[in-house]
Amino acid sequence: MPPGWRQHAMPGVNQPSKEQVRAYMRRRLHARQPPPAPEEIRRQLAGRHGHLTPSSPASIALQGWRLSVDLAWLGALLLLACYLDDSLQFAKNG
Repeated sequence: MPPGWRQHAMPGVNQPSKEQVRAYMRRRLHARQPPPAPEEIRRQLAGRHGHLTPSSPASIALQGWRLSVDLAWLGALLLLACYLDDSLQFAKNG
């Protein structure tokens, strides 16, 4: 896994903080109504905190590039794992 993989995964996806979600859930719990649609929840959370911004073409391109780098790392790790597994089996049988 590349260094900092978790930190840079999907940078264009804006998610509310845990505190914002907890506050939203407390408000929903006291409302005693059925939950709204997911789009409405996203709109409410984004409207209060201004997190919903359209992704720019540059950020989308960066996400694609990071995905390709992550897939390359995964491929290299799988290749190494297969190589090591085969070499261990050869040593046991040889």
